[in-house]
Amino acid sequence: MKKSGVVEIRNLKTDRTWLFWADDYTTDCASQRFKLDLGMHECASLQKDYTEIGLEVFRFDLVEQTTDKNRLEEIKNKTTNLYS
Repeated sequence: MKKSGVVEIRNLKTDRTWLFWADDYTTDCASQRFKLDLGMHECASLQKDYTEIGLEVFRFDLVEQTTDKNRLEEIKNKTTNLYS
């Protein structure tokens, strides 16, 4: 069964986060990780930290399981320490 919702990539060293929408948590997290591994992530500051520090300090978590895509923006507006 697919889990859709808001996913957070957290840098455990700096506590900065990147939030994104996932239609399928497992597949979309793998896609984000693939982009980071290739050095092609759309968030330059997240990519920089990932390249410099490595995978070991990053965590992928489903923040909220929902089918409401508008929740991503609502959660982003309430969250601090976002990568920009």
